[in-house]
Amino acid sequence: MKSKLAFGWIIFLAISFSVSAQKNKIRFHSINTFGLAGGESKASTAFQSVNGIQFSNWFSGIGVGVDYYRYKTLPLFIDGRYFFGDDKNGFIYGDLGYNFPMKNKLEQRFTYSYDLYRFSGGIYTDFGIGFQTPLCKSSFLLFSLGYSYKKLETKGKLTECGVIGPCWSNHVNYEFNLNRMILKAGLVF
Repeated sequence: MKSKLAFGWIIFLAISFSVSAQKNKIRFHSINTFGLAGGESKASTAFQSVNGIQFSNWFSGIGVGVDYYRYKTLPLFIDGRYFFGDDKNGFIYGDLGYNFPMKNKLEQRFTYSYDLYRFSGGIYTDFGIGFQTPLCKSSFLLFSLGYSYKKLETKGKLTECGVIGPCWSNHVNYEFNLNRMILKAGLVF
């Protein structure tokens, strides 16, 4: 009797899961955006491409971008989104990853001095709210507003030589904590 009851529950759960999966199909999406980032520095552009899967109201994917804010960087991140509303047009999103510098060295030569800085990356985050509107059957136009943070560090060596006398060197470290607002528009396929 217990085995028949257990078998019945297994059949019931399998049918329920099958019906649920048919209503909420897993779909692949590519989200490609252009953004304007502004904060303490002048406004700059950013481009991102996120590819992942959506199941029901949830989306998860891996993204890469090019960020021109203050210093050109390449963020690599994971993206999570939750869609809400009757038509699932509103969403909140969050990104977490690492920010790679696109240029490792910054060199400047002056008349009596020489600067050499080596960049290293740091954490990258981006979170906000947005909405999407349908363009055709499976494509959407997307707009979002969010807060983004990226970190860069430089280690440098400043060497100065006077007209007469020995040269001297000074080692310096800079840390850039770049907080900014980001407005994005893009297409979802």
